Amino acid sequence: MEQMKALLEKARNDKELMAKLDALGASGAEADKIIALAVEYGFSITAEDYRQAAKTTCPQKKGELKEEDLEAAAGGGTQNRYDPQRCGNTKRVSYECVGFLEMCWCDHYRKVDLLPGHLVACINHICVMGCYDYIGDNHGEAIL
Repeated sequence: MEQMKALLEKARNDKELMAKLDALGASGAEADKIIALAVEYGFSITAEDYRQAAKTTCPQKKGELKEEDLEAAAGGGTQNRYDPQRCGNTKRVSYECVGFLEMCWCDHYRKVDLLPGHLVACINHICVMGCYDYIGDNHGEAIL
Protein backbone atom coordinates (compact mmCIF):
# COMPACT_ATOMS: atom_id res chain seq x y z
CA MET A 1 0.00 0.00 0.00
CA GLU A 2 2.98 2.31 0.54
CA GLN A 3 3.78 2.19 -3.18
CA MET A 4 0.17 3.16 -3.97
CA LYS A 5 0.39 6.10 -1.59
CA ALA A 6 3.66 7.17 -3.22
CA LEU A 7 2.08 6.92 -6.69
CA LEU A 8 -0.86 9.06 -5.61
CA GLU A 9 1.46 11.61 -4.01
CA LYS A 10 3.46 11.83 -7.23
CA ALA A 11 0.23 12.23 -9.22
CA ARG A 12 -0.76 15.20 -7.07
CA ASN A 13 2.38 17.02 -8.23
CA ASP A 14 2.77 15.61 -11.76
CA LYS A 15 0.08 16.89 -14.14
CA GLU A 16 1.03 14.43 -16.88
CA LEU A 17 0.69 11.42 -14.57
CA MET A 18 -2.58 12.77 -13.15
CA ALA A 19 -3.96 13.24 -16.66
CA LYS A 20 -3.07 9.64 -17.55
CA LEU A 21 -4.64 8.29 -14.35
CA ASP A 22 -7.71 10.45 -14.91
CA ALA A 23 -8.08 9.18 -18.49
CA LEU A 24 -7.78 5.56 -17.32
CA GLY A 25 -10.27 6.16 -14.53
CA ALA A 26 -12.76 7.90 -16.82
CA SER A 27 -12.57 5.01 -19.28
CA GLY A 28 -13.25 2.49 -16.52
CA ALA A 29 -9.89 0.81 -17.03
CA GLU A 30 -9.19 -2.36 -15.09
CA ALA A 31 -6.60 -2.46 -12.31
CA ASP A 32 -4.00 -4.04 -14.62
CA LYS A 33 -3.90 -0.85 -16.74
CA ILE A 34 -3.37 1.29 -13.61
CA ILE A 35 -0.66 -1.12 -12.42
CA ALA A 36 1.09 -0.95 -15.82
CA LEU A 37 1.09 2.86 -15.66
CA ALA A 38 2.47 2.72 -12.11
CA VAL A 39 5.30 0.45 -13.31
CA GLU A 40 6.02 2.89 -16.14
CA TYR A 41 6.58 5.55 -13.45
CA GLY A 42 8.74 3.28 -11.28
CA PHE A 43 6.14 2.11 -8.74
CA SER A 44 5.27 -1.45 -7.81
CA ILE A 45 1.63 -1.79 -6.81
CA THR A 46 -0.59 -4.84 -6.63
CA ALA A 47 -4.21 -5.33 -7.61
CA GLU A 48 -5.01 -5.51 -3.89
CA ASP A 49 -3.28 -2.12 -3.33
CA TYR A 50 -5.46 -0.65 -6.05
CA ARG A 51 -8.66 -2.22 -4.63
CA GLN A 52 -7.86 -0.87 -1.17
CA ALA A 53 -7.21 2.63 -2.54
CA ALA A 54 -10.45 2.52 -4.55
CA LYS A 55 -12.43 1.64 -1.40
CA THR A 56 -10.93 4.56 0.50
CA THR A 57 -12.60 7.93 0.07
CA CYS A 58 -10.53 11.07 -0.12
CA PRO A 59 -10.71 12.55 3.40
CA GLN A 60 -11.93 16.10 3.58
CA LYS A 61 -10.48 18.37 6.21
CA LYS A 62 -12.78 19.97 8.73
CA GLY A 63 -12.07 23.33 10.28
CA GLU A 64 -8.71 25.02 9.96
CA LEU A 65 -6.21 23.94 7.35
CA LYS A 66 -2.62 23.11 8.19
CA GLU A 67 0.18 24.84 6.28
CA GLU A 68 0.94 21.70 4.25
CA ASP A 69 -2.74 21.42 3.29
CA LEU A 70 -2.65 24.96 1.96
CA GLU A 71 0.48 24.22 -0.04
CA ALA A 72 -1.12 21.11 -1.52
CA ALA A 73 -4.24 23.08 -2.41
CA ALA A 74 -2.20 25.77 -4.13
CA GLY A 75 -1.04 23.21 -6.69
CA GLY A 76 -4.63 22.55 -7.63
CA GLY A 77 -6.92 19.85 -6.37
CA THR A 78 -9.98 20.94 -8.29
CA GLN A 79 -10.88 21.83 -11.82
CA ASN A 80 -13.89 22.87 -13.80
CA ARG A 81 -15.10 19.48 -14.98
CA TYR A 82 -18.62 20.76 -15.69
CA ASP A 83 -20.06 19.97 -19.12
CA PRO A 84 -23.74 21.00 -19.46
CA GLN A 85 -24.55 18.18 -21.90
CA ARG A 86 -22.99 15.42 -19.80
CA CYS A 87 -23.66 16.83 -16.35
CA GLY A 88 -27.23 17.90 -17.12
CA ASN A 89 -28.23 14.23 -17.10
CA THR A 90 -26.34 13.46 -13.88
CA LYS A 91 -28.52 12.94 -10.81
CA ARG A 92 -25.77 11.88 -8.41
CA VAL A 93 -22.01 12.09 -7.89
CA SER A 94 -20.14 10.57 -10.83
CA TYR A 95 -16.56 10.04 -11.88
CA GLU A 96 -16.52 13.48 -13.51
CA CYS A 97 -17.37 15.07 -10.15
CA VAL A 98 -14.41 13.63 -8.23
CA GLY A 99 -11.82 12.24 -10.68
CA PHE A 100 -9.42 9.35 -10.24
CA LEU A 101 -9.74 7.93 -6.69
CA GLU A 102 -11.47 11.20 -5.71
CA MET A 103 -8.22 13.14 -6.14
CA CYS A 104 -9.43 15.98 -8.35
CA TRP A 105 -12.88 17.31 -7.59
CA CYS A 106 -14.93 19.43 -9.94
CA ASP A 107 -15.05 23.04 -8.77
CA HIS A 108 -18.83 22.71 -8.56
CA TYR A 109 -19.00 19.64 -6.30
CA ARG A 110 -19.61 20.05 -2.57
CA LYS A 111 -19.62 17.29 0.04
CA VAL A 112 -21.06 18.32 3.40
CA ASP A 113 -20.88 15.89 6.35
CA LEU A 114 -24.20 16.24 8.17
CA LEU A 115 -23.17 13.99 11.07
CA PRO A 116 -19.48 14.70 11.71
CA GLY A 117 -17.85 12.22 14.03
CA HIS A 118 -20.54 9.54 13.68
CA LEU A 119 -19.77 6.02 12.48
CA VAL A 120 -22.50 6.16 9.84
CA ALA A 121 -21.83 8.71 7.11
CA CYS A 122 -24.63 11.06 6.21
CA ILE A 123 -23.34 13.32 3.46
CA ASN A 124 -25.11 16.05 1.52
CA HIS A 125 -23.78 15.78 -2.06
CA ILE A 126 -24.32 19.04 -3.96
CA CYS A 127 -23.60 20.19 -7.49
CA VAL A 128 -23.70 23.97 -7.33
CA MET A 129 -24.66 23.98 -11.02
CA GLY A 130 -27.97 22.39 -9.96
CA CYS A 131 -27.48 18.85 -11.26
CA TYR A 132 -28.08 17.19 -7.88
CA ASP A 133 -28.53 17.83 -4.18
CA TYR A 134 -29.15 14.69 -2.16
CA ILE A 135 -28.22 12.82 1.02
CA GLY A 136 -25.94 9.84 0.55
CA ASP A 137 -23.11 7.81 1.96
CA ASN A 138 -19.44 8.72 1.78
CA HIS A 139 -19.15 7.21 -1.72
CA GLY A 140 -22.14 9.03 -3.21
CA GLU A 141 -24.78 6.32 -2.96
CA ALA A 142 -28.18 7.78 -2.02
CA ILE A 143 -29.45 6.76 1.42
CA LEU A 144 -32.64 8.79 1.73
